[in-house]
Amino acid sequence: MFTVFENLTQKQADLCVLVLSASRVPCRIMPNGRRWDIRVAAADYQRARAVMDAYFSENQASVESMEASPVAIGRDAVIMSLVICLGLVLAHLKAAYFGDTREIIHRFGASAAHILDGDYYRTVTALMLHADDAHLLGNMAGLFIFGTAICAVSGWGAGWLMILASGISGNMINAWMYESAHVSIGASTAVFGAVGILAGFQGVRYKGRPGRIRQVLVPLGCGFALLGLLGSGGKEADVRVDIMAHLFGFVAGLFIGAGYGGAVKKIPGKGFQWLCAAAVSGIVFWAWWTG
Repeated sequence: MFTVFENLTQKQADLCVLVLSASRVPCRIMPNGRRWDIRVAAADYQRARAVMDAYFSENQASVESMEASPVAIGRDAVIMSLVICLGLVLAHLKAAYFGDTREIIHRFGASAAHILDGDYYRTVTALMLHADDAHLLGNMAGLFIFGTAICAVSGWGAGWLMILASGISGNMINAWMYESAHVSIGASTAVFGAVGILAGFQGVRYKGRPGRIRQVLVPLGCGFALLGLLGSGGKEADVRVDIMAHLFGFVAGLFIGAGYGGAVKKIPGKGFQWLCAAAVSGIVFWAWWTG
């Protein structure tokens, strides 16, 4: 069965059941902790969405009531976000305090020329290198906030796989654009990829509802505020924290989030989450091993 709505209050769930039953759409109300989900058969999903969208278009107060239901942030999502942040700290310590910083950046940074020559591992490793402590802390904050939010709606494994994919894509597109010795570092590309994922996901999920624009603009506003905090430079003269990479990461995330929101109707189970987490670990391990 497909989930039409999740994390509803008893009153909201009763309203959905009433509307769907009146339209002769079979549905089930299922417990979800202290809240409720509304599920229908796969064959009835599109009809159920159409019925509810028609009802909401005529009852604005009901729309606002349904949108007010919070998304639960699970312990696994928080733990995974902390693990990712810890990995960034370890990589930064290795580069900044226990090695030759310039040599590490030269070998693992997102050099456009080297990436186009086949050093694709750099699109991954560059995400874990930072110009200074402030740059690292800003990116950790962004990844924790947006990463946890994405994991709340997609699962802790799928969410971070999408974020990693957006960061890799942003660095790859950036290399194609510059086609030179341009070098950039930092997880900022993945941070803005996460912003794009949220915007794309909510744009698709809230399609046809009056609150859609607001749901898309919230992560965008937060992302631009974060851009102002992160700045665009670092202490290394030959390395730039690249705003264009941020933009490309965002655009990649926008498509990834929209694709996921349109294709996946409910959060996948733990088996799928572990598979995605293993893919994230495997990609990161391959990148550093190859370099």
